[in-house]
Amino acid sequence: MTSILFGLQAPVVVALGTAVGYFMLIMLVIQRRGWTEWPTRTLLLYLTLSVLLSIGLSLTLWLGLRQDVMHIGVRLAADLLTASAPLVVVLTLMFLERPGAKWVALIGLFWLIFVLTVDMNLFGLQQVTLGTAAMQTEDPLRPLRVAGWAGFSAGTLMLVLVDFIQMRRPLHRNRILFWMLGLVFLLVGELLMGFDKRAFLIDVNQIGAVLRFVAVIVLTVAMVSYHLPVLRTVTRQLLAGILTTLFVGGLIFGGMLAVLSVAQQEITLGVIVAAITAAVLLAAVIHPLRLVILRLVDRFVYSGRYNPARALRDYGDAINNIVDLSTLSTVAVGIIAEALDVRRGSLMLISRRENEAVADVAIMEGMGDLPIQMAEFTDESPILHVLQQGAKPLTQYEVDIFPEYRSSPIAERLWLHSLDMEVYVPIRDKENLVGIFAFGRKESGEPYSAQDLDVLMTVANQTTVVLQNARLVSDLRTANRSIMQLNEELTESNRRLEKLDKAKTDFIEIASHELRTPLTQVRGYSDILADMVQQGGFVAAHMNQISQGITRASVRLEQIIAAMLDVSRIDAQALDIRTAAITVAAVVKMATDNYREAIRERKMSVQITDLEGLPSVQGDLQRLCQAFSNLIGNAIKFTPDGGAITISGRTLEDNNEDNPQTFVEVLFADTGIGIDVSDQKLIFEKFYRVGTVELHSTGSTKFKGAGPGLGLPIAKGVIQAHGGKIWAESPGHDEARMPGSIFHVLLPVALPPTPASSMSRLRSDN
Repeated sequence: MTSILFGLQAPVVVALGTAVGYFMLIMLVIQRRGWTEWPTRTLLLYLTLSVLLSIGLSLTLWLGLRQDVMHIGVRLAADLLTASAPLVVVLTLMFLERPGAKWVALIGLFWLIFVLTVDMNLFGLQQVTLGTAAMQTEDPLRPLRVAGWAGFSAGTLMLVLVDFIQMRRPLHRNRILFWMLGLVFLLVGELLMGFDKRAFLIDVNQIGAVLRFVAVIVLTVAMVSYHLPVLRTVTRQLLAGILTTLFVGGLIFGGMLAVLSVAQQEITLGVIVAAITAAVLLAAVIHPLRLVILRLVDRFVYSGRYNPARALRDYGDAINNIVDLSTLSTVAVGIIAEALDVRRGSLMLISRRENEAVADVAIMEGMGDLPIQMAEFTDESPILHVLQQGAKPLTQYEVDIFPEYRSSPIAERLWLHSLDMEVYVPIRDKENLVGIFAFGRKESGEPYSAQDLDVLMTVANQTTVVLQNARLVSDLRTANRSIMQLNEELTESNRRLEKLDKAKTDFIEIASHELRTPLTQVRGYSDILADMVQQGGFVAAHMNQISQGITRASVRLEQIIAAMLDVSRIDAQALDIRTAAITVAAVVKMATDNYREAIRERKMSVQITDLEGLPSVQGDLQRLCQAFSNLIGNAIKFTPDGGAITISGRTLEDNNEDNPQTFVEVLFADTGIGIDVSDQKLIFEKFYRVGTVELHSTGSTKFKGAGPGLGLPIAKGVIQAHGGKIWAESPGHDEARMPGSIFHVLLPVALPPTPASSMSRLRSDN
């Protein structure tokens, strides 16, 4: 026992001290983070192995122990260093939140098992792996261990370096840099621990052990703490302190030399005055010199210095009289961005939904290529909760790293991340969050300092009243625009209702005329038949003429009554459609044949093109023929004698992912008088007709002749019942230039279950 105690040396104390230090780090991790999360568990495992490593090192250095115990310490330390390297890779992947930690852990475990198997020479692996010459050395496994350690260590450094280069956010970069600093200390320490200390004048193994302990402290702090010191700021302050100390020390040293040189003479009143003068001069110079040094350091190391008081004063003067939201966003963001050396920023507006626990966030125009879009945040979101409190700005670093924000909806976090902002400053009134200032990273690469965040909070408080006034003005303008638009819509509706009311009045007159004319014919022929019966004179020619007249009048009456019934069925959505596979060319031919005599009499030309190659549609042949006949008849009536009518077709594809469909479009073009733009939708309403009632003509194919105004509404109802769409296009009404009209009919190849559901996507404006 005595020999053991006397063998206790300073290196042993260092090794045992680091073991105690690692154990204290274990307690710290458990206290701060617990052991429920996998990164924490992995860190605790690493710290536990570090405790064992320090104990192993102490056993190798404790000269009072037996030789076999020291040998066990050497083996233990070597194996633990072998296991340390892959564990560091796993910790790094978890720290960077990258995938692959499980696979690296498996690879590291296999590597450790392989090294231990070779070390125990199971299955004769030492001869196979190392060769006979290597086995004769003092540590035959050393090249194998060094190769594995070097591979894992190089991979770790490369992984961190790549992430550091790719990262553009300052606080994220600082966190990675902090981890990289710990890794460098760790790898240098483990490298020194692996050297043969006999080759150096000093004990590099102990230096490496201490350096490794310091590195593990750095890594542990990086894992358990999210508020890490900003290394660039620390470096700048350290550099400024060193330079200030050197200059001030030089001045004091020079002053002391001067006083001593004077003091060699007899101490007189002049010597005392000289000493006092030197002290006063040094005291007067030190403070300005310190400020000059700080400015020089800031100028060459950090270029983001500004005057907060002046920036706040300029900001208040600039926004006081702004009442426009866009102007407020542009001016406010521009002034702050210029002061902080930022090239990206925006003002976000917060609007609460009534009776909903949701807040809408709208991005105003600002600096940078910003997406003008909206997002929604729920009241349960920790992000909105922190901003709603308004106690401090929220950084993107906190949103990405801090565990309390991980419960936020993933959509909110992704949306904020896509904005590429660094800090979010809440703008609150007395109770509610009304807006947010968002700013990107500084051009200098520095993170936002505590002073910057204080300035931003002050700016946000100054903006509250101005923002509320601007929003009130914006709401008033929006309300005025809505009222003006509503007035225009009401005026248009009144104009439309007046036209429809006039159309209904005209319909009564036209319908009474349409019905009275064939009834008069029937009544007249009936009277003639009565006279012939009384006189007893029946002439075959006269009887044939009378029967034809009665037949024509009856057919006309039947057409008018059928049209009225069809309109009523369409209104009741009770139009009977019996579908079958039919070709558009066949329907157009049947409809055109009905007007062959009228086309010949009016000396018109009808050209039918591009219909033969169209796919078949599912439809009712009789109803589609009725709709096309009304369109052709309408074209004939409003095209002067000698005009032309062109009927063409084409195939259209709707590539909607949910319901892709194929459509057939049929176009009926004429060279007629055209349709006024204001009438192009009204012509499909019941009873509406273009022109005056005085121009009414009973001829269904006379130029500008008019019926009861039911032909186009029936055509529209039939097409819509087939799941299609119909609309008219025309430059306008002009009986001199004859601009003509084009009627479009769109029919689905396969009849949809809900009529016209797909058409709204293709022609939502019609």
